[in-house]
Amino acid sequence: ITGCTTGGHWAGGLLDRDSFVETMVAWAPTVVCGRARLGGVPIGVIAAQTQTVQVIRPADPADAESKQEVLSQAGQVWFPCSAHKTAQMIKDLQAED
Repeated sequence: ITGCTTGGHWAGGLLDRDSFVETMVAWAPTVVCGRARLGGVPIGVIAAQTQTVQVIRPADPADAESKQEVLSQAGQVWFPCSAHKTAQMIKDLQAED
């Protein structure tokens, strides 16, 4: 999204070089949220993750038989936590001047 260096040469992306900063990284990984610059103008970024991601569900400390689980979540799907993360990002961006 911001480009990359391939074979020692810079291949530009959509956003300004080194401007993208992802927020809420570990939470709801099927949605990518962050801030960046596009032509020098600050913008908010909300994008669906297109790949399947691994989500760790911790064990319940109140249940002795509970165990940590690793779950796969499909990309391009807005799960409840993804929808909440998206709404929170929009709210945060609206609060800025």
